[in-house]
Amino acid sequence: MKRLSLQKQLLLYMVLLIAVPLLFMTAFGNYFYAQAIDEQANDYSTQMLEQVRLNLDSSVGAVDRVIEYLTKDANVLSYLRLKDFYDPDRIELETLTRLSTRAFVDANADLIGGILIAGENDLYASNELYRISRHSLTEESWYRDAADAAGARVLIPRPIGRNIRHYRNYSAEDIVSVVRAVTDPETGEVLGVICADMLTDVIEERIRDLTLGKSGYVFVLDDEGGIVYAPVNRTVYRIRPEWLENGPALHKIGDETVQLLYAHSDATGWGAIGVFRSGEVLEPVLTLRRYTLFVALVAILLATATALSFSSSFTDPISRLRRLMGEAEHGNLNVEFDTVRSSGEVRQLGDSFNNMMDRIRDLLHLVYVEQRDKREAEIRTLQAQIKPHFLYNTLDTIRWMAEEYQAREIVQLVGALTRLFRIGLSRGREVIPLSEELEHVRCYLYIQKVRYEEKLDYEIDAAEDTLDLPVNKLILQPLVENAIYHGIKQKRGAGRIRIEARRVGDRLVMEVIDDGAGMSEAKLKLINEALSAPTGADISRGYGYGVFNVNDRIRLSHGENYGLNYSVNDMGGITVTITCPALAELPPDDE
Repeated sequence: MKRLSLQKQLLLYMVLLIAVPLLFMTAFGNYFYAQAIDEQANDYSTQMLEQVRLNLDSSVGAVDRVIEYLTKDANVLSYLRLKDFYDPDRIELETLTRLSTRAFVDANADLIGGILIAGENDLYASNELYRISRHSLTEESWYRDAADAAGARVLIPRPIGRNIRHYRNYSAEDIVSVVRAVTDPETGEVLGVICADMLTDVIEERIRDLTLGKSGYVFVLDDEGGIVYAPVNRTVYRIRPEWLENGPALHKIGDETVQLLYAHSDATGWGAIGVFRSGEVLEPVLTLRRYTLFVALVAILLATATALSFSSSFTDPISRLRRLMGEAEHGNLNVEFDTVRSSGEVRQLGDSFNNMMDRIRDLLHLVYVEQRDKREAEIRTLQAQIKPHFLYNTLDTIRWMAEEYQAREIVQLVGALTRLFRIGLSRGREVIPLSEELEHVRCYLYIQKVRYEEKLDYEIDAAEDTLDLPVNKLILQPLVENAIYHGIKQKRGAGRIRIEARRVGDRLVMEVIDDGAGMSEAKLKLINEALSAPTGADISRGYGYGVFNVNDRIRLSHGENYGLNYSVNDMGGITVTITCPALAELPPDDE
């Protein structure tokens, strides 16, 4: 059987694809369409209610996650463990706890109205919520409910009669309280309760504009049948709770027959109820039914004529393009499709073909250039591999000769220089233990002390628990070099450099401290502004390339919250503070 041409295939397929569905819809569409509309309306309403439920769960879950994080916060636990109001650490811990609550409230201002942390010791901390009277918060019902729930979340819609007020004077109608007990992770003892007031505005915003059909609406009930949110509608208060127990059903309310849909949340115990007038969604079916046959016949005729014209205009350029592709396949890369005689997608296809041929020609050239550059890079790599070993061998030879002549100072100096190079190269690693970084800067300082003699003195003090922490390579030496040349060297008399390293929470904090000439407040401000600017920003950096190189490498590796900061110390010199994350282990070597 002879194969049909592309033009005839397109014509046949397009007519069949349009005619068959339209004829089927004409014969059976009215019945199925009505059923589908009704089912879709129910499905859509059910999905909408499910989305409302998910939104409610998400909002409550977001608040609960904030509370759960605070229950594990070290400052919060330390504050709640206090037994005495006059404890010397109370003010500091209370301040840190308030800052934590304020940070979460600010970060979730559209969701959380306030957070209060109350302890069994009758201490409480919050930046938004305050105790109205001296009556103990531990005797409040919300506090006892949370304490008795063994760390589980407790929801309290419309909390009325609390001994708490908000500085914005939210009413009980405006909030839902989410409370959870804080337990000691070691003993399981209840230390206190965290109360977060979720704004009901977020519930209203997500439900207010939802409509089911033309006049339907959605409202929310709590686990006791109380209204959490409802639009202004008298029908809401005439719906009986038992109607919701049997799933979707029709109910007579006054002169109207309404359908009820219900979505229950196991997470919160709340329910979202949808209400819409029965039969409302089927009204458009009656109108569409009259036009179905007419539209089908007209569409078939238009489809046939359109398919005939389209197939003819489409196949000719496709044939030309196929011929050009054949030539390109056989090695002729200089072919080009004439797009002037084409339009629409075919013209775009022709442009794409021409662009593809241009790219192929460019890629062939790039392959040649890349292969050439690759060969040159391989040569440079081999040279770089040879140089360090040659340097190490030469330094070792000098050291042996110095030992032979008992030149101990030369031996020590060459040894320090050898260690400096070995650690600086570090087998190509970008991250090394802090102990190696300190050894590298110690060798550098030893060499500089030999140079400057009594002009320079130094001290390195690193906590034992910091020595194995990974850090970016060569972050201390550029800072020490700046301290020498911009601080110690410019000072009359001898100078001293001190390097410290310690852990502060989950951070590694290092400081390079000098008692040198210092710098002006204006210059200090400019340096810190440049250091805090986004990485890669075009900022004038007049204090040395090395300092900003260190800062950029740290921020690119760990984020914008880390890096360098300059300050004037009590000695009149400069203190450079380096902040990095206290990572657990080194990344694997790329051997």
